[in-house]
Amino acid sequence: MRCECHRFRCDNALVSRADKVTSRRRPPAFGPEPWPHPAPSGERLYWDVWFAVACVVDCGGDWDALDARLTRERSGGVMRGAYLEPLWSHLLDLRERLAADGLGAAELVGGAARDPKALSRGRSKVWKQALEGRAKTAPMRWTPSRRLSKRALTGAWPRFAVSPQGPYEAFDQVVDLNRHHGQRATMAVTDAVAEATGAQVGEAGGDVARLLAVRRAALTCGVQAMGVRDDSCGTLGEWLRQPVSEYAAVAWRQTAMPADVFWQDFLELLGEVGDFGGPYRQEAELFVHAEVQGDLDLVETLACALHSEYALARWDFRARESLGHRAYAQVAAGAVDQFTATAAVLGSQDGQPLEAMVLSALRRGDAMTARAVLQAGDRPGFHRDWVRRRAIELDRELDGEGHA
Repeated sequence: MRCECHRFRCDNALVSRADKVTSRRRPPAFGPEPWPHPAPSGERLYWDVWFAVACVVDCGGDWDALDARLTRERSGGVMRGAYLEPLWSHLLDLRERLAADGLGAAELVGGAARDPKALSRGRSKVWKQALEGRAKTAPMRWTPSRRLSKRALTGAWPRFAVSPQGPYEAFDQVVDLNRHHGQRATMAVTDAVAEATGAQVGEAGGDVARLLAVRRAALTCGVQAMGVRDDSCGTLGEWLRQPVSEYAAVAWRQTAMPADVFWQDFLELLGEVGDFGGPYRQEAELFVHAEVQGDLDLVETLACALHSEYALARWDFRARESLGHRAYAQVAAGAVDQFTATAAVLGSQDGQPLEAMVLSALRRGDAMTARAVLQAGDRPGFHRDWVRRRAIELDRELDGEGHA
C-alpha cells in the first residue's frame, strides 16, 4: 500500500513539474507573429513593436532619424545590404500603416517602453542581429527592388500584341527554374533553352507579334535561370547576350504594341539582363536595332521616370543604369547636341556611357563635344579619376592629330 501511494505521489509530482515547465515555456518569437498584447489599433507584429521601441528609445520617436541610422549601421552607407533592404522595406510598410491610423511610434510602443525584455529584444533585433528567413515578414520578403524586378520580367506582358506567357510556359517545361543547377547542369540548361528558343522561333514563322513574344519569353527565362545556376563556365551568361540582340532586332513596330509599352519594358529589361552582363558593350547597338531614333524624346522621358522610381526605392545601381540607358539611346540616335547635358547629369558615376558619347562624337569629327562630355562628367563619383585620365589622353590624341 505504501508503495502504491508513494508511486501515486511521485507520478503527481512529475505531472505537476511538467505542467509548470510547460506553462513557463513560450514559443520563441521571430518577428512575423502577432504582438500578443493590446495595440492601439488593429493587429501588430513583433517587428512593428521592435521598430517602435528602437525609434522611441534610440531616436527620440523620429522615424526619419531611425531610417538614417538604420542605413548607416546596417550597410555602412550602402542601401541594398543583405539585411538592410528587408528591414527598410518593413519600416516603410509600418510607417504607412501608422500614418493611415494617425499614430506615432510612442503610441504603438505603449507599455513595452517600460518592459526591460521588450526594450532589449527590440533594440537588438533592429540594430544588431542577423535577419533569418523565418524572421521575415511579408514586406521583408517582397521588397521594393523585388517588386520592380518582377515587373521588369513580366509586368508588361498583358499589353503585348501576343503575350509572352504562352511561350514562357513552354520554356518552363524544358528548364526547371525552381531549383539550383550546378555547373554541369547549367551547361545542359543553356543547350536546352537555346534549342527550345530555336524551335519556338521556327514555329512563329512570319508572325512578328508571335516572334516578339517568343524572344521576350526567352529573355525572362534566361534571367531566371541565371538566378538558380552555377554559371562558372560562363555558358549561360554568354548565351544571354545573343537573345538580347535578337529581341531588339524584331520589327516590333509591325505589331499593335504601343511605343511607350515597348520602350518602358525594354529599358526595364536591359536592367535585369545587365545584372548578368547581357548588354555589355552592345548597349548603343541594341537601341539602334530597336530603332530608337524616332522615339528618342519618349525614351528619355521614360528613362528619367525610371531613374526617379529606382532612386525612391534606393536601388542606386539600377538608378545609375537608367541614366546610362538615356546616354546610349542618344548615341544610337546620333543626338550629339544632347551629349554634354546628359554627361552633366551622369557625372562620373559610370564611365562607360561617357566613353560611348566621347567615341560617338569623335566618329562624327566633333572634338569639341568629346572634350565637353568629359568636362561635364568631371564631378565627384566612382570614376572621377578615370574621367580625368581620359580627358588627358583625349587632349594628347587630339593635339597629335592637330585639333584645336
